[in-house]
Amino acid sequence: MMQVLLLSYGHGLHQQEVIFAVHSILHRRGQDAPCRIVIYTDEPDVFAGLPVKVQLVTPQQWQEWGGPQNFNHRRKILALQHLLKESGSSVVLVDGDTWFRGSLQNLAARITPGRGVMHIQEGWVSGVQTPLYRNLHALLTQESTIQDLGISPDAWMWNAGVIGLHPDQLPLIEKVLEITDRLCAVSSLHILEQFAFSWVLQQHIELTEAADLVFHYWPPYLHKPFRKILPGLMQQAEALPFAERSKFLYRHRPRPGLLRRGKVIAKRVLQWLGVLRGYCRSNEW
Repeated sequence: MMQVLLLSYGHGLHQQEVIFAVHSILHRRGQDAPCRIVIYTDEPDVFAGLPVKVQLVTPQQWQEWGGPQNFNHRRKILALQHLLKESGSSVVLVDGDTWFRGSLQNLAARITPGRGVMHIQEGWVSGVQTPLYRNLHALLTQESTIQDLGISPDAWMWNAGVIGLHPDQLPLIEKVLEITDRLCAVSSLHILEQFAFSWVLQQHIELTEAADLVFHYWPPYLHKPFRKILPGLMQQAEALPFAERSKFLYRHRPRPGLLRRGKVIAKRVLQWLGVLRGYCRSNEW
């Protein structure tokens, strides 16, 4: 049985995002492939009443998982490793700012001993022309203390809003952790674990995109407005019978309008033709 893993630590609006993500899974699951939803959290009462497994992680454990630099996303690596070991089955780690748009059965089928998933191919590290990517490229090419890792700045960067692995791939997690820690020792960029996953996984397994099955609404023009209305949506949903909550919330999922979709299509066509360079792909369709 595939495990769908979400993380929630500390108190804040992200807790409601996780609950929203859970309801999107429940809405899409129906009679689909069986899966178990698991939430690692330090506040289990927040998720009481949801048909999920809640794994208590103490504040001390979250702190340890943050590592010497207290790197927030390092916790994703350790939580994924923990559940892969505990469950012995495939695990899909999804960020809280996601909603499921396709078949869980199709997602599970993409995870085998030789295959895994990440959310979407954003672009080559050396090709995407954004300040964040340029800083990462400079780190990989100019920082002398990490040159022994043999990392190519021409590697693909994959978005880590979705990471799905098979238990046979557990040894790769240690490699991801090692590279993340080495990078964190010399940089504070928030995408270091994302790059570590991207680099290690593409070297050892076949990676497939999950963007057609899971929507990751991290772009600010989607994320910020949705956060403003989310508390009100959750309050309205609480007044409904549980069976109706998932349907109600799913109708209000954040997604781009027609104009934005048109712009995205145009950008991708121009990129394919070689006219537009340096474009960072995101899940906007």
